[in-house]
Amino acid sequence: MLLKTNKVNLKSKGYYSLSVYKADGTEVLEKKIDNTPNVVTYNGAFALFFTTQNLLGSMTTVVGTGTTEIVRSATSLGSQLAESSAASSTNRSIEVDNGDGTSTITATRTNAFSLGQVVGTISEVGLENLSSVFIAGQLIKDEFGNPTTVTILSDEQLIVSYTLEVIFPNGTPPVIATSIGTGTVTTPTGSSDYTFYQQPLFSDWANTSQTYVRLQQHNRAYAVINSSGNPTAGWGSSTGAITNHNGTGEVTVSYTSQTASPSDFSSTDIKYIIAGSSISYDRDNGLNTTTKIINSSRYSNRGTLVCEFTPALTKTSSDSMTVEMSQVFSI
Repeated sequence: MLLKTNKVNLKSKGYYSLSVYKADGTEVLEKKIDNTPNVVTYNGAFALFFTTQNLLGSMTTVVGTGTTEIVRSATSLGSQLAESSAASSTNRSIEVDNGDGTSTITATRTNAFSLGQVVGTISEVGLENLSSVFIAGQLIKDEFGNPTTVTILSDEQLIVSYTLEVIFPNGTPPVIATSIGTGTVTTPTGSSDYTFYQQPLFSDWANTSQTYVRLQQHNRAYAVINSSGNPTAGWGSSTGAITNHNGTGEVTVSYTSQTASPSDFSSTDIKYIIAGSSISYDRDNGLNTTTKIINSSRYSNRGTLVCEFTPALTKTSSDSMTVEMSQVFSI
């Protein structure tokens, strides 16, 4: 059975502020720029949502002398002058429920250039991750939104504060996970309606150095969950998903076709199938049947997509089951 979700919209935006200080720590107030909106590039948005260089990861600030408006297809500043010598990461904010099935998560990082590192007139600012992906940027603008410049002297220090916001289908308890598609599937035992549920952006599991984004998949198998929310079977490949970005803001995640043989398992209560699950499906990979959110409290268990069936599917010990799921995202 081939199951497809509706397109999921992932949004990102941000802004930056510039501060300039003398060697004695005195701020040069006439050179301060507050909260200038920027553009998150297509490649930047892909990195934020789908790679290890995510919203919270370490990034550096770049400044330049270009005069062309930054657009989403940009891959760099117009004319880079300097890059902050140190990268900084950030902690995520509490998810803010927007009341429309989405949440906003905010991350702010501050990068300081060393004294004398930036000397001259700058006109653009940007943010890069440690893989040199140009995440976001824009021309420096005044309070009226007009392009302007800032001149940094040899005895002055530039400090840039960068804020990024991402908007993602929510699912933070007690909110019910957002439905992102419905349909009907027919099997040898009858027809069932299905509903897809998008999972929260971050997994529950985190250590002291890293927080995991669910869409940066680790395992790509399928797992069966029964009506009580407990895992009962799992099958498939640990490399069975393909993530493709077309370069202009559309990302397709294809959970490739995987077949469970007659001897793999049998069940009369296939209430849910999780895509992006761990091969070790029975480790903490249960489901809250009220919120439709996967338990992701272990590193390897952070399934990305839940499909609920009504009535539950049946697979006998004489049946094989082939499942293929796909998602399309707009970033």
